[in-house]
Amino acid sequence: MMETERLVLRLFQTADRDDFIRLFTDQTVMKFVDTGVYSIEKAENLWRKLTEEFYPNGITTIYGVFAKDDGRHLGTASIRPRPEKNDEWEITYILKPDEWGQGYATEIARKLIEFGFNELNLEAVLATVDTDHLASIHVLEKAGMKHFRDEYDEQGKFYVYRRSEQ
Repeated sequence: MMETERLVLRLFQTADRDDFIRLFTDQTVMKFVDTGVYSIEKAENLWRKLTEEFYPNGITTIYGVFAKDDGRHLGTASIRPRPEKNDEWEITYILKPDEWGQGYATEIARKLIEFGFNELNLEAVLATVDTDHLASIHVLEKAGMKHFRDEYDEQGKFYVYRRSEQ
């Protein structure tokens, strides 16, 4: 578990399942995530993978994000090896639209970067972002990350941001 001034990042629990599924099946939320909105089946499969494979096998850097003041679910966040490049660790954050614009994403990004350096002893922390996702680019820059390189996948070009340990 990790805490920031206003947030708690903790492992998902059984009671969080419905919030998790709703997040990944929300078209607005998923506009800039992965390949887009998930079907309920795909979101349920991701939940099962998280709770039945990842957590039991020690992959415990994928968190639910909750408000400290009232415990409401805000989204999800992680720091983990990139699927295509396991020697590079990246941060991710996905928040409900009602929680956008309140500084939560920056708070999460800063905490995950700090965790990466202090707990995981990483030399650098990365993030990937769509070239037109200006709000997320702004978050990464506020968290001290800089454009590192461009990459391409089946959806086209995206940016890789990076922050090195100082």
